[in-house]
Amino acid sequence: MIMNRSLLLLLVWMAIAVGLRSWNLAVKPPWTDEFATLVFSLGRSFEAVPGAQWLTVDPLLALLRPLPHADPQGVIDQILARDNHPPLYFVLAHLWYRLFPHDGDYLAVAVGRSLPVLFGVLSVPVGYGCVKWVWGQQQDRLALSVAMAMAVSPYGVFISQEARHYTLAMLWGILSLACCLKGAQYWQRGRPLPAYLSGAWVGVNALGVSTHFLLTLLLVAQGLGLMAWGWDLRRRETGTRCPGVKPFLPVILGTIAVLGVWGGVIYWQGFGNGMTQWIQFDQMSWLSYVLSPPLQLVAAWATMVCLLPVESSQLVIVFVSGVGMLVYFCWLVPVLSQGWARGDATGCALETNLLIKIFACLVGIYLAITYGAGLDITRGARYSFNFWPVVMFLVGIGLAGQTGNAAAMPRILAPQGRRLLHGRGLPAIFLLMGIVSGLTITFNLGYQKYYRPDHFLTLLSQTQGVGLQVIVSPHQSLVQTGEVLGIALEAQRHFPELVPQLRFLLLPASHNRDPVLIEQLQQHLATLSDPFDLWVLNYPPAIALDRCQKDQSPPLTIYGYSYQHFTCASAPVR
Repeated sequence: MIMNRSLLLLLVWMAIAVGLRSWNLAVKPPWTDEFATLVFSLGRSFEAVPGAQWLTVDPLLALLRPLPHADPQGVIDQILARDNHPPLYFVLAHLWYRLFPHDGDYLAVAVGRSLPVLFGVLSVPVGYGCVKWVWGQQQDRLALSVAMAMAVSPYGVFISQEARHYTLAMLWGILSLACCLKGAQYWQRGRPLPAYLSGAWVGVNALGVSTHFLLTLLLVAQGLGLMAWGWDLRRRETGTRCPGVKPFLPVILGTIAVLGVWGGVIYWQGFGNGMTQWIQFDQMSWLSYVLSPPLQLVAAWATMVCLLPVESSQLVIVFVSGVGMLVYFCWLVPVLSQGWARGDATGCALETNLLIKIFACLVGIYLAITYGAGLDITRGARYSFNFWPVVMFLVGIGLAGQTGNAAAMPRILAPQGRRLLHGRGLPAIFLLMGIVSGLTITFNLGYQKYYRPDHFLTLLSQTQGVGLQVIVSPHQSLVQTGEVLGIALEAQRHFPELVPQLRFLLLPASHNRDPVLIEQLQQHLATLSDPFDLWVLNYPPAIALDRCQKDQSPPLTIYGYSYQHFTCASAPVR
């Protein structure tokens, strides 16, 4: 009977995960990184788009047209030559896309995002199974708590609705973390690791690094966390005999070998291609330099549990959401702490201690890279995916550690609050808040897309233009190609009346303030004889152009698209 109830609840959590991750899946426009996934997974290259010449919508959208003779090897070649990520996910995406009919001639946005949704949903039963494997079949409450936390995590919903590889990397992270916890149990008992465990651990680590290189940070944190955990165990329990690192040598050597192979690939292929410049520290005050990285990490951790509509356009909603989240965390953190403190009663004490140490080591690694190497990997919330498995296990342990006895609830709560948490109250409140948070993501009121071509096209449609709408952008890498591709795709999907009017021009530039761009732009504009509207994107310096009158009204704030607008008259008759 218990097994049937558990299976039913697991299916309910999975259904909720499917609903939250797939709702409005194709509504939000893709952004540059998502386009990189789609284009490379189709076996295509951004270099197919010519620079310094006029383009219509169709040549840009051709990047999203499946190649009839593309194969996985071609995808691997494109990734190794032109991107800075390992190719595993892109090959899987290439095979996945083949299973679906095309949206006209182009890959549908929903299809591109459906594979991350699949991996995001799979994390729920995988998390459930890992708990049963690590802690035993009797830990049903814990397994269901972890599965529920993963199902309704707003961060998990956000990552699942990105056509990127993060949900697959998080899946490998769950499995690797489970292997680490299982290995720690053997280590604590003074027993060698079984061959199957060592082999599975190395295999999962290899697949994880082959999905995203940053997963290496979680592997390093596991090693450091195990060392600190073993030292602490010896210090606190003099009767415990931990046999050093010898049991872990096959795992350590195997993982180092995998990292060595990828290190050689990175060296020979010259990964990077300027794609990490945006996370380098730019000009900022010393206070922002000191405070921003840790605050950005805290924000990412918080959204793994709760996220209300703090990005709403209504200030009242933003204020109420912020206060609501603060109150919720003031309630939840003591509740979870109470559950962690009961680790001995629930049989999770040693593992909870290890998870906390891994978490702390991961924080130290992120901040060391940020301040030491000058690469702010806390700036993009998606780069915090390594924390997600650790946080989900800890949240599940905290929820499962509650007895349902109101008297055992944290004293910070009022008596009425402690009675409310009696029995099913605690998971019900957590589940409800998680669903509301997930809906915040699906309706684009939290973790909004980094680029909003829909807002930019709305502006164009409201502009009383006299002819063509000419869009010009500096071009340094695939980032700028993705920016104009977003405009082209959104126009094709939702602004078809603008498609005949759009003309694009990508001008090679060494940086987004390169003065050479103005000279090139003047030459190309001279080829247009009729009146037109000109939009210069993401070029900060103020410019003046022949034939063109600059719009003096304050520009609107549009994510990803700062602009200068000009109205240009007919070319003089010669």
